[in-house]
Amino acid sequence: VPLERDFVLLLAAQFTSQAADGIAQAAFADVLVLEPLGERTPARILAVFALTLLPYSLISPWLGVVVDRWRRRSLLVVSALLRAVLLFSLPLWSPLLPGDAGLYVAVLALLGLGRLWLTTKSAVLPGLLHERHLLGGNSISSGGGMISALGGGVAGIALAATLGSTSALVAAGAVYLLSSLVARLISSDPLPVHAGRSGLAVEIAKLRLELGAGLREVWRRRAVRLSLMGIFLLRAVVMFVAVIAILAINNEFPDATDRFGRLSAGAVALGAVGAGALLGALFTPALGRRLSRAALLLVGFVVAAIALLSLGAIGTLSSILALMFVGGFGAFVAKVAVDAEVQEGLQDVYRGRAFSLYDILYNIASVVAAGAVVALGASGDPRGPLLLAGVAALVMGAGLGVALNRAGMLQQLPSG
Repeated sequence: VPLERDFVLLLAAQFTSQAADGIAQAAFADVLVLEPLGERTPARILAVFALTLLPYSLISPWLGVVVDRWRRRSLLVVSALLRAVLLFSLPLWSPLLPGDAGLYVAVLALLGLGRLWLTTKSAVLPGLLHERHLLGGNSISSGGGMISALGGGVAGIALAATLGSTSALVAAGAVYLLSSLVARLISSDPLPVHAGRSGLAVEIAKLRLELGAGLREVWRRRAVRLSLMGIFLLRAVVMFVAVIAILAINNEFPDATDRFGRLSAGAVALGAVGAGALLGALFTPALGRRLSRAALLLVGFVVAAIALLSLGAIGTLSSILALMFVGGFGAFVAKVAVDAEVQEGLQDVYRGRAFSLYDILYNIASVVAAGAVVALGASGDPRGPLLLAGVAALVMGAGLGVALNRAGMLQQLPSG
């Protein structure tokens, strides 16, 4: 992949932005999920997911239309800057709201602005690379971004454990500010193709119609539609394992005095996912030279199913952490393939909306996964739920493979 100046700057801004995401999310998770004694249950995790991800998902579709109409470098700069201001000012306004309401508001705002940033990045990237370099470019972007976020998560856990969650949030704000400054150095700042030139009120009035047009375009493109359906199902499986991992960590360190143990185990879990993603980043370009994008998506299901059916029967915290590693690898390979399919399968004018839909599916998959854990009552022995998830991954992967084959996607040329 040619390392042009603007592409390198985009990656640098992305990696710092996602590192800040990791720091902030680790600090919020410490307060909202790991810290409340007696409330570290599947229902508590489901409540946190539902209260943060579902309201944000109602806003997210509109972000894509914004990305498809405003200057994209400016969106990168401003969205990172707003997140820095939000975290720096959090101690001033959050005490004015009852209970944890201020924290939930902050999480919602960070998620919305973070998705605006990443949706803009995904729409900008194809304009900086030739089509034949998209898979490699997405591999670098997705791999580096995931590793940056996970590294930020580990740093956030360390900061929360040593200096407290407030200090971790201030550090995240400083890194967001750095991301904004780096994004400002990108030289290219064109309006998107066919971007509207009329007044703001007129543009806002068009949002609903344009959102519908974007969704219809995604549905019309069968390759894009099937890819998004596939990544939704795989994400649900991966997040199911992640919720089981959270519960296993809490069961391993149940007391108030075990806070450092919980945080340390959480850091190891994040590190395991990051190592899997790094392995995926190393292998995806080679796999892409031999397999179509649809086949790469199926690799994620096969890897998840094999790991769950083998390691899931063990049920120890160590085996679950190994599952996190394997899940990081499979999810990364599949995500890179889907990113490239969406980018190449849609015109520039629709990409922002498509990636907003992509993000909504990611969020709903997380809530579905937490809901499944609650429905199964999986707060005790994790072996049964993990084996069931392995069977589900195998069945869903087989069904998706049939659909992809009927669409002719498995017969396409390798994607690399």
